Amino acid sequence: MKINKFIIFGLLFVYFLFSFNSVLAEDKSAPGGIIPKLPKTANDPELFNNFVFPEWGPVCQRYTYTVTYRDKEGRLPEYMRIIFNGEAIEMEKANSDDNDYKKGVRYEYKFVPNKVDGNFYYFEASNGVGKTRASIIDSPDNGPVLFESAFDNNEIVLINSFTGDKLWSYSTKEEWVGGVALSDDGQYLAALTSRHVYLFSTDSEKPIWQYQFNQSSPIGGGSRGNGIAISKDGNQIVAALGMEVALFDRNSSQPVWKYQAPAIAVAISKDGQYLVAGVVKQDVEKGGNVVLIWDAKSNQPIREFGADSNFHDVSLSADGQYFVASTGCPDRKAYLFSKDNPDPIIKSERLTFDSPVSKSKISADGSWAAFATEGGPDSSVVVLFNKNSPTPVWKFDNQKRNSSRAMSLTPDGQFIAAATMKGDVYLLNKDSNKPVKQWQLNSSIGALDIADDANFIALGGSDNQVWILSKNGGEKKIQVSEFVQSLDISAGGKLIAAGTGGSVYFFEEYLSPNKNKVFECQTIIEPAPKDQLMQASNQDGQAKPNLRYQTGRLPGMLFGFGFIGLLMFLGIFTGLRKLAFLEKSKLTLWKLSQAKPVSSLHLTGRKVNIILSILTAIFLLLTLGAVFMNRPGEAGSPQEKDSGTCGNNLCEQGLGETRQNCPKDCSGGD
Repeated sequence: MKINKFIIFGLLFVYFLFSFNSVLAEDKSAPGGIIPKLPKTANDPELFNNFVFPEWGPVCQRYTYTVTYRDKEGRLPEYMRIIFNGEAIEMEKANSDDNDYKKGVRYEYKFVPNKVDGNFYYFEASNGVGKTRASIIDSPDNGPVLFESAFDNNEIVLINSFTGDKLWSYSTKEEWVGGVALSDDGQYLAALTSRHVYLFSTDSEKPIWQYQFNQSSPIGGGSRGNGIAISKDGNQIVAALGMEVALFDRNSSQPVWKYQAPAIAVAISKDGQYLVAGVVKQDVEKGGNVVLIWDAKSNQPIREFGADSNFHDVSLSADGQYFVASTGCPDRKAYLFSKDNPDPIIKSERLTFDSPVSKSKISADGSWAAFATEGGPDSSVVVLFNKNSPTPVWKFDNQKRNSSRAMSLTPDGQFIAAATMKGDVYLLNKDSNKPVKQWQLNSSIGALDIADDANFIALGGSDNQVWILSKNGGEKKIQVSEFVQSLDISAGGKLIAAGTGGSVYFFEEYLSPNKNKVFECQTIIEPAPKDQLMQASNQDGQAKPNLRYQTGRLPGMLFGFGFIGLLMFLGIFTGLRKLAFLEKSKLTLWKLSQAKPVSSLHLTGRKVNIILSILTAIFLLLTLGAVFMNRPGEAGSPQEKDSGTCGNNLCEQGLGETRQNCPKDCSGGD
């Protein structure tokens, strides 16, 4: 055997990991196609700390594009430009008195958009002898992500479905509504916002009680219309409170019990005895993505079911015996469980090629289950299952591959309503995948429910209206303040509760009646000063260039991937040497490589193990060193710990956020 074969294979494996990591950053789209790369020279200046602030928001707000210019010889820039939607614009120094080009000087360009549109940009600078760019790989960056609204006028609304009248409204201001739930008798309404749980009597917009919990930010993330559920009589309420699942009694604003784990979706049985939640367990040894089921008497789950992906939605049968759940990437499956069975009754094949299964609903007796997907190849608007078979009864595909974020099922399982982010609304019967009725709205639908008798559908979305669509024809429209992301119909069909927010279509293409509208911008919205969100400040208020972060991030990633790759290769090689059940694999490997017989492995394999072990140890030390160097700002400073917008569910690397100092935003996962 030749040792260098194994070394070369190991290095190629590590190179593959590096290449894979680089490819992930190339997924951009911009006008004008690919922009030719600049030739690199030894005299090029450097651009870093480049980003747009804020990263998202409404039109008529001021956005600042920022980049720091540095030159190793201290040469001032011949020009410092932003190429903005194809136009070269000279940038201004953030501090006109700052001339320390060796250390780095920050430049800015301020922009107030007057319409919802994409804005493509990159930075370019020259010191007279060299050039460089930032915010570009092969094509420009796009930002900020723009909306018509600032999402600061949210509300909980109660509607009479028979008349279409708005009975009352409760303002939650900047807090997004992550779920609304009506008791079957229509007497109580429970609602979840970014930082509060509310219980209302439907007779009044004044809450019976409210409970405030700790949540880092109202922006994005969290529950998306399914974060709260209420029992039939309104006596028990379960809610997903940021990092906890909590059970409430109608008579108290304090939780009966809490369970420590972040949850996306919850459900409760009609009698309030059983509840389920899709959570990410925090236990060090047994952590992971699971569905948990509780008896309401205790906060200790009676059973759990795991997957390698987040559970996006859960739904419980009336008696709590059966429940369904759906998963995101990479699992992308539908599940049906029994509380008394340790294994899923149904575990489907993947229902999409590369997108999550967003919604799951079950009939009152647990016999029927429907699922909706977020579009793309091999996806369906609705997939219907019977609990007696893991094979779908049918799939409904409208051939548009649009995301279906809103779906509901009647208690008897006879009718399914679903809607897409392109405004397609469908009513289906379980006996056929041909729609009974369909509608087309100029609105991206974020929330939907169907009356128990299937006589009407209530839905809402990006046109800031709640629609009531009758199966027999006719419609009603009720104006609300923001995007509708949660909705529930009482069992008798008389009342509709709706909540507004934005997370359902955050960073997603959506429909709007004002999509091409040009706003006058008579008043310009000024965001909070960016210096409050940057990791440190000089005495004059200029942000310090984060040199350790910028120079340490990429090598740290490479060293980390190198360590993982070498460790895996070392494990595989050791297995080939030591484990008897891999004897067949050894013979195959040596035949393919035309090496010496297997017996010679024991003569030279020890040397290979030593070399691989040394390389693995070196990469581990380099990774640990890079982690230390990669800490943003002044190490351990208070500004670092409380910096930026950590907690807004956006991984803002330009503000120094990393997996280490901001796991809330940069932990990844779908």
